[in-house]
Amino acid sequence: MSNNWRDTLFVWDGILSSDEEETKEGEEDEGSINIRLKWEGTWVGCESADAAAVETPKRGAFERDVTSAYSFATSGTASNKDPATNFYHVSMSGSYELGEGEDKKKHTDDVHDTYLSLLRWTGNLRDQADNLVFALGSNEFGKFISVGYLRVGNRITLARRYLDDGDLRCKWNVDALKSAVLEEIASAGKAGMTIPPWQCAAMHAEAEQPSAKRQKQDPQ
Repeated sequence: MSNNWRDTLFVWDGILSSDEEETKEGEEDEGSINIRLKWEGTWVGCESADAAAVETPKRGAFERDVTSAYSFATSGTASNKDPATNFYHVSMSGSYELGEGEDKKKHTDDVHDTYLSLLRWTGNLRDQADNLVFALGSNEFGKFISVGYLRVGNRITLARRYLDDGDLRCKWNVDALKSAVLEEIASAGKAGMTIPPWQCAAMHAEAEQPSAKRQKQDPQ
């Protein structure tokens, strides 16, 4: 077992839904839409400094959520998509469970900025870049980056990596994160892109750490 808890990739998986009662047109800006979203489910910790070794968690055939002792519930409002970035920006708030036994309690993120190109699964597997989901944030444990995807059932699966204070990725914005991820997963030498999208160097515990999977594909 690693002595560095940042070697754990935390994979959150749950259904993205809209709160119809809270969804309304903007009162001041004509044509502006505010969509209240909820993202709820469970998370699992996958101990691996190499993000390429972490697969998408499996669910039981009749289970809504991935089996886990830990759940989360977040919500936020999506306004009109930014045409410059092709993203909806959603500032998520809520809580997630952490700890065991009597020490188990709910924690919150200070910042959890989530970026999506789609709010509803379309079934499009040809242009999977639109299904990608990114997030940046911070909490009592430090700064984190997240990469994942929207998939069938309007389910978001998002892997979170906590960063050391001196890690250069702490200064990334969403454009830098997206660029670093796409540079690798969209050039994997095959049609489409690597899924799950967090299987790339940008999501390793250390930014310069080579992927074991990539080493096998590209021997020196």
